Amino acid sequence: MRRLILVLLALTMVMGLLGSVSAKEWVEIDEFKIGKVLHMTGDVALTGEKQRKGLELVLDQINAAGGINGVPIKVIYEDDMGTNPGAISALNKLLYDHEVVVTFATVRSTMVHALAPIIQDEEIPAIFGGSAWSLSELRNPWMFRVRCDDRTVGTAMAKFLVEGLGHKKIAALHDSDSFGTGGYQETARALKELYDIEPVTVQKYASGTKDYTAQWMAIRDSGATAVFGWGTRSEDDGIILRQRKELGLDHLDFVGSASYSTQTTRDIAGDTVFGVYSLADFSWTNTDPYQQEHIRQMNEKWGIMPDTDTTWTSTGLIILADAIKRADVLKTENGKHYMRPLEETRRRIRDALRETKDVQTPLGKATCDVWQNMIHSINVIQVDPGPDGERHIQTVTVDFEPYK
Repeated sequence: MRRLILVLLALTMVMGLLGSVSAKEWVEIDEFKIGKVLHMTGDVALTGEKQRKGLELVLDQINAAGGINGVPIKVIYEDDMGTNPGAISALNKLLYDHEVVVTFATVRSTMVHALAPIIQDEEIPAIFGGSAWSLSELRNPWMFRVRCDDRTVGTAMAKFLVEGLGHKKIAALHDSDSFGTGGYQETARALKELYDIEPVTVQKYASGTKDYTAQWMAIRDSGATAVFGWGTRSEDDGIILRQRKELGLDHLDFVGSASYSTQTTRDIAGDTVFGVYSLADFSWTNTDPYQQEHIRQMNEKWGIMPDTDTTWTSTGLIILADAIKRADVLKTENGKHYMRPLEETRRRIRDALRETKDVQTPLGKATCDVWQNMIHSINVIQVDPGPDGERHIQTVTVDFEPYK
């Protein structure tokens, strides 16, 4: 009898210890917090507002369906003020003041470069929209791109200029930041490697420039018949296109990066944007049923059409929510919400993001490749004055090596 009592006491102690360990595995939370470094003030606030609307379209759908495993999702915004120092300050606030679990960085590659060391040091999964190939070369294990990268876009741009439009005398116009420079380099590389063509002139400018007369005059004097443009800010792109027409150079074919077809660019450029070609993340006239439904939802909720600014955040949250579900880091029991310990949660989400495969998004099916890029297709469109606003020329999808 004494032996039986001792055994029962020992079992009780073991069960108590197991219960203690189990309790430590899950932390009670009110909600799962996601950060977003956002352009809220400054002269890029228009694009920031679009990014917020794209994100909240999906966020509201997730929470209306009960959150993730019953846990409500909250997105916390901090203002980057349109500058690299502002972006660093915003991310630090999200990390230390709000203690977010995962975060969205920005769509501006130069800002993402500034944030990358913090993301790596803090080991926080980060979704970003900057497309500069140089960001892939960082090999940051915590960063995941949810747009097509510039190496792919640059090759598609070069092919369209030469094979689609038949040009040989081609000028380059690009922002001097990391995004604009990287995009120019990738397009120039493809022109040289594929067609032995070099730009007849290369013109660059700083973000926020208000007068592009000098650049346009140099392009005119070069004898170019077409221009390819890599612009970081829609606010700049709209002015560039207006001045192109004012200076009588709108007869030159213009093939621009995705920002040249955003709604913000269209609003600023007015009718001077018509006829411009753009390598766009999203096409309004793509007949894919999923994308058409996304257009309907965006119109219904916000009264706007989706574009690069809205779709990268929508796509990012769809991919992130899918990974969080698969990572098994959240649960609800007896009306209470729980999360695994922070470091483990972040690691599990990172690993689940790497395993992303064929997730349907507004930007196409997402699969993580060896560079931790999720999207592998791009649309060539022409901005049009007709009721649809654009003409879909083609969708280019590239081969990639899935993450292993």
